[in-house]
Formats: sequence, structure tokens, C-alpha cells
Amino acid sequence: MEQKLSSSKLESIATQSLKTEILAGITTFIASVYIIMTNALILSDADISPDAAMIATVLTCTISTILMGVISDAPLILVPGMGINSLFTYTIVQSMGLSWQEGLAAVLVSGIIFTLIASTKLTTILMNSIPNNLKHAITTGVGFLILFIGLQKSGLVVGNENTMIGIGNIADKETLLSIITLIIILILNMKNVPGNLLISIIIGTVLSLIMGVTSLSSLDFAGFNIRAIKEVFLGMSFKNIWSIPFMVAVFSITIVIVFENMGILYGQLGALKREEDFQKSFKVTGISNIIAGICGTSPTIVAAENFSGISVGGKGKVAAFTSATLFLLSLFLIPVLKLIPDGVISSVLIFIGILMIQTFFDLEKGDLIETISIILMITIIPFTYNIVNGISIGFIVYTILNLVINKGKNVSLAMYVLSGLFILNFVMSTVMGTIH
Repeated sequence: MEQKLSSSKLESIATQSLKTEILAGITTFIASVYIIMTNALILSDADISPDAAMIATVLTCTISTILMGVISDAPLILVPGMGINSLFTYTIVQSMGLSWQEGLAAVLVSGIIFTLIASTKLTTILMNSIPNNLKHAITTGVGFLILFIGLQKSGLVVGNENTMIGIGNIADKETLLSIITLIIILILNMKNVPGNLLISIIIGTVLSLIMGVTSLSSLDFAGFNIRAIKEVFLGMSFKNIWSIPFMVAVFSITIVIVFENMGILYGQLGALKREEDFQKSFKVTGISNIIAGICGTSPTIVAAENFSGISVGGKGKVAAFTSATLFLLSLFLIPVLKLIPDGVISSVLIFIGILMIQTFFDLEKGDLIETISIILMITIIPFTYNIVNGISIGFIVYTILNLVINKGKNVSLAMYVLSGLFILNFVMSTVMGTIH
């Protein structure tokens, strides 16, 4: 009898654990589903069709998340990064002049390099070599860039002949919709409502129908082209692989995805009390970027939204498999997702930017050299629309100033190497006329 009770109790615990894992997977998916639409909006500026971008995003998220569950047994999803897709579109394609096909090839090569780094002791060396304040400054700078992009796409900020930028027409229907949606996002977030971004997007889309910004007549399941994936799947172009711009693109993407994934992943595994699994999970993030290049989307990161699933008890692969399944099923909802107007998505970008900028308050009081480097990174990233420019200048200034005042011993060997590579990056880019 005692054995039966014990067995029954174990079964009950297992059932409860399974329910918790499934709930965690659903929670993480709901918190991150906006990425499908937002990523497509940004990639469309690189001339990738929205249909192709959405399908590629879904496939990449699904396959990568399944791999994370199988290899690392962690409740973590991988998605195209909201800062890195800006790097892909506005720096690699628009600023450096590569085609999106060449950009995808750069993503693939970067993913291979990332995976090799993640398979060696270089991971630990890099983690310990860069001052924490500089790492936080990168996230803050990218946050300002995403905020700026959101403000532009919402119409709240527009071009101005005299001051370069100025306030837009708040009375414009789509701009007004962005403001209202942003207010809803902020209220639901402050009230800690689960799935607040998804709920806000739904409310914003309903409002867009009421305000006449969008119309149900545009809902067309027959018009959605699932075959659009052919445009981007294996769409990489390696014809200019030995050109300076391509090599600069690979270097730029690699630097950003390695350090951004490193920071986010370590924090999430810390929340799970599984720091010892870092290398295994880190390797999966590298493989995920190879998958992104093959499927046809921008580089991936471990989603910040994983914290939502962890907070409700997600611990292992069942949560990851649940999220992956829901991502795959979302393919059938893409015609509905396309109803969501840019005005609503731009408010999400503004909010994401605000969240990332909060990293600024994690900065510790450092010396004047760190302060100068941080300020340069945070301002140059949004002002030049270029993440790599900001990181490069911050690292170079930090290294050179320490050398000038005879504090070179404070700078790690890896920082010297990275700064040298960034200087070489600037020289090659200037020669090729790729810095604008």
C-alpha cells in the first residue's frame, strides 16, 4: 500500500512537472511571437519579401529551439536578434552595399566561426577579457538604435531640413495608433500581465481596424505564398567571399553575435542555476546562426523572453519543444499576422529599445577612460545607424587611452587583438568606401 501511494505521489509530481514545462513553453512563445512580424518588417528594408522573411524566421526558431532542447536540455528558445537584424539590414546591406544574398552568406560563415569559438577555450578567454561596463554599453547602444528605428517607423520622428530630425505629425492615424499601442504595452508591462506584448499587439491591431489604418479585406489566406521560402532558403551568395566588404561583414556579425549571446545566455543559465552547461548551450547558439543563414534570415540570439518561461518554472527540454511546436504551427497564422500594421510593430520596437537601454543602470562607476569609451559607444551606435562603428570606436579608444597613460597592463591581450582587428576593419572599410 505504501509503495502504491509512493508510486502515485511520484506520478502526480511528474504530471505536475510536465504541466509546468508545457506552460513555460507556451509562456515563452507568447512573449516572443511578435518577433516573427518585427523581424520581417526590418528585413523588408533589405529587400527580402515579408512572406519569405516570416517563413524563414519561423523555421529558424523551430529548428534551433529543438536543437537547444535535445543538446542542452534547456527551456530556451533562439530567435533572430532585434539588434542584429538592424545590423544585417542597415549596416551590412544598406551601408556596406552587400546584397541580402551576400549578407546571408556572411551570416552562415559567422555561424561557423561562432561554433568553432564555442567549441574551444576561446569562450572563457573572451568572457573574462572585456570589461563588464563595455559589454553593458553595447546593449545600451543597440537599445537606442532600436528605439530610434521604432520612432522613425511610427512617424513620431521624421526628417527635418534644418535639424536633420524633428517631431512628426502626431495627428496622423498610424502615428496616433503607435502612441496608443505603446501606452497599452507600458501599462500591461508595469502590471506584469503575462503575454503583455502579444495582448498589446492584438489590441493595437483591433484599433487599427476601427481607425481605418487596416482593413479585414486585406486578410487573404489564398494570397499567402508558402513557396516564398524558395526566395531565401539556400539563397546565400559566395561570389564575393574574398572581397573586403564581405570579410568586414563576417567580422562584424561574428563580434556582435558572440558577445550578445554570451551575456544573455550566461544570465539565463544563472537563473536556472546551470552555469556549468554554458559551453554546451553556447555551441547550440553558434549552430543556430548557421541554420539562420541556410533558412534565409538574420543572425539569431538566445531570446531575452526566455526569462518569462523560466519565471513560471521552465527547466528543461519539454518547454523548448513546446515553444518550437507553437512556432511551427504559427506558419498557418501568417496571413493573420500580416494584418498587424507597421504602426503597432513600431511601438513594440520602441518598447524593446527602452528595455535594452535599462542596461545602462547596470554600469558600475569606473574610471574616466571607461566613461569616455562607454559614452562614445552609446552615442555612435544610434547616430551612425551602425552597431559595429560604436563597438569599434569604444574598444579602440579604451585600449589607446590606457596605453597613453601607461596603464597598458589593465588591458587584456584579447582587447589588444580585438582593437587591432577593429582598426584594420576601419582601414579596409575606408579604402573600399564602405563607411558612410
